[in-house]
Amino acid sequence: MSKSLTLSAIARGERTAAISRIETAISRCGWLVEARAFSGLYMSFQLELERPRLGDFVQHMREAGAPLDAPSEAALAAAALSGGEGSVAAALGVTFPDGNPNQRQVVPCVPG
Repeated sequence: MSKSLTLSAIARGERTAAISRIETAISRCGWLVEARAFSGLYMSFQLELERPRLGDFVQHMREAGAPLDAPSEAALAAAALSGGEGSVAAALGVTFPDGNPNQRQVVPCVPG
């Protein structure tokens, strides 16, 4: 596995529906490892993308209504051209400009 990529996107519209579409885009090209919501405005996804599907991921994110920024697209293109086997690790940060900045994240109780 190669060095982890840092990717950024902006998703407009209803946040819950956008998250579902983003997760579908990830699943079409690889695996969702972890997702963390930091507020109603930002979420981080840790993912593994199959190297042959890196270019497809750009298109699937556009179709999901969460287009990647230009540096992210360039990083994916460079990783696709670098060759190699296996998957590519990436951290995807998504901003939801229409989200609720005061949204609270529920943290479950831990027994003990």
